[in-house]
Amino acid sequence: MKKNLLLFTVFSVLLFTATIACAQSVKLPEPQKTGGVPTLEAIENRASPASAQFPTGEISRQELSTLLWAASGRNRSGNGWTVPTAMGRDPYVSIYVASKDGMFLYDGREHALRQLSSGDARVKVSAQSFANSAPYILVFVTNGKDAGAVFGQALVGAMTQNVYLAAQGLNIGARFMATMQQDVVRKELLLADEDIAVSIMPLGKR
Repeated sequence: MKKNLLLFTVFSVLLFTATIACAQSVKLPEPQKTGGVPTLEAIENRASPASAQFPTGEISRQELSTLLWAASGRNRSGNGWTVPTAMGRDPYVSIYVASKDGMFLYDGREHALRQLSSGDARVKVSAQSFANSAPYILVFVTNGKDAGAVFGQALVGAMTQNVYLAAQGLNIGARFMATMQQDVVRKELLLADEDIAVSIMPLGKR
């Protein structure tokens, strides 16, 4: 009897944990992979909005999906990535999404967001007040165990440039920023000592 009760308790805990984990995982809609402005035109017009005029229009879930996929998603029928990585490995840079609803981690393989915390996470990230009004702030963190600082920062460059070009096609403003609340970010994201928060990108619809 006690054994059965113990097994039932363990099963209940596991089921509850799995339910919570599923509830915190948000599947993103299919990203937009066609249309937008031509690539060379997007490069010609790429610009970072000034802080005083940074757009704050709402970004749809589908638009966020497209931006994250451009930054670090699967392409070539799931056989490659939208950014170059060493030997086609999984990207050694993690992308976090700070929003008014909490902090999320982007999963490029599942094209989903995993919620890490609730509450407005934007104010915990940016060191500049204008970014707190942006609907989303992306945080790029190199995974120290998987790549050296040079490789990780080079990959952040590729990711952020992809975001810029995709944002241009979606009429979304984006701004690359190296300044952030480093201590708060490290604590909020539970970063390891070797992980480096390289940059953030506030996003807002024009």
